[in-house]
Amino acid sequence: MDDDQCSLMKDAPPVAVIMRSKNEEPYATPALERLFRQTYPNFTLYNVDSGSTDGTLEAIKKHNPNPGNIKEIQPTDYVPGRVLNDMIASVKEEIIVLLNADCIPQADSWLSTLLQPLLLNDVDAVTSRQVARPDAYFIVAYDLDRGYGDNNMKKKRHNFFSAAACAFKRRIWEEEKFPEDGWGEDFVWAMNCARRGVRFDIVVDAVVEHSHNYTYSTLYRRERGHGIVHYQMLNETPSILRQGFTCFKHIVRDVLYALRKGRPLTIPYNVAYRVTFHWAHFQGKRAGYLRHGFPKEFFRN
Repeated sequence: MDDDQCSLMKDAPPVAVIMRSKNEEPYATPALERLFRQTYPNFTLYNVDSGSTDGTLEAIKKHNPNPGNIKEIQPTDYVPGRVLNDMIASVKEEIIVLLNADCIPQADSWLSTLLQPLLLNDVDAVTSRQVARPDAYFIVAYDLDRGYGDNNMKKKRHNFFSAAACAFKRRIWEEEKFPEDGWGEDFVWAMNCARRGVRFDIVVDAVVEHSHNYTYSTLYRRERGHGIVHYQMLNETPSILRQGFTCFKHIVRDVLYALRKGRPLTIPYNVAYRVTFHWAHFQGKRAGYLRHGFPKEFFRN
């Protein structure tokens, strides 16, 4: 622990850790166990579970020492932005940490490392670096490694903000609530905050394990929603030629990477994954363009 961390630990302000969950085992138990081994001494856990049936809720009740801080909602009541806003409004702490129940901190110092830039007032919001699980598909792990690589780290930090594992000052949320409609509530929130001058950073040494092996249908649904958001927020108009060319470049990059890593058998799936991703993204932007997506009035100009 460096001198700055030691100094901050002595006067550690109270922190609210808000954890969302629905059927997150087998990851919820190690995530909770690692959370309660954190060296940061002054945090309170608040849980919201939307209908877990796989033992997640039981794990939460076992680990959270305050039953009054556990909220159960129906799956039909889960709207990401609304749930985040309701949970943040229900707590009093000035620093908010969001940690999904399937995000496993990779060190006991994760929380103190994540919070350090906030407590030093260097930034207003931070996000963790995410690494793939051991069973992640090859292309899923590759995307995460590439996403947090040196080249991307030079870009706008708010583009990488993820509500899966992050922290921010409460006053930021009071000025800009999470959107309660549409996809990509964390991306939209970060974009709107950045346009108001909020300072973001990625704490690369604060690492959580978090990845998903989506089915093609789930991948398509998610990326179509993200395409709508990109149209609304970034004015990325749909172009089948431009999207196709980008897809081709990415496929070539993926193939070369798989060959370089000695994983040629992953190439067919990698290609299908990338085509699904870009086709869904194009369809999302097209839906936004045709005004079949979310209303433009919802997003801040």
